[in-house]
Amino acid sequence: MTVEAITSLSQFKELIFGDRVVIVDFWATWCGPCRVISPIFEKLSEVTPGAGFYKVDVDAVPDVSQEAGIRAMPTFIAFKKGEKIGDLVGANPGGLQELIQKSVEA
Repeated sequence: MTVEAITSLSQFKELIFGDRVVIVDFWATWCGPCRVISPIFEKLSEVTPGAGFYKVDVDAVPDVSQEAGIRAMPTFIAFKKGEKIGDLVGANPGGLQELIQKSVEA
C-alpha cells in the first residue's frame, strides 16, 4: 500500500475509528529527520499488509496534530478502532519497524 496524506480532521477521525490498523506519520517539511525516515516508512508500507499508512503535515493540518497531541516530529502513532495502540517519537528505523509489526499483530 502507498502512504496517503490526511488533509482534514474529519478524514483523520474516519480513518482511526475504522476496523483496520492505521499508522500515521506526523511530519513537517522543515524537519530533517522526517525526510530521512520518510522513505523507510514508505518502504514498510509496501511490505506490510493489513494496515493503512498515512502522513500528516503538521503545518498544513494543525488541527489534526493538535487532536493527536503531537509535540515533536517525526511522531508515528498506530491506531485501532479509535484507540492509540502504540507510538514512536523520532527517526528510529528499528523502532518504527517494531511499532508497525506489533500494531499489525495487535
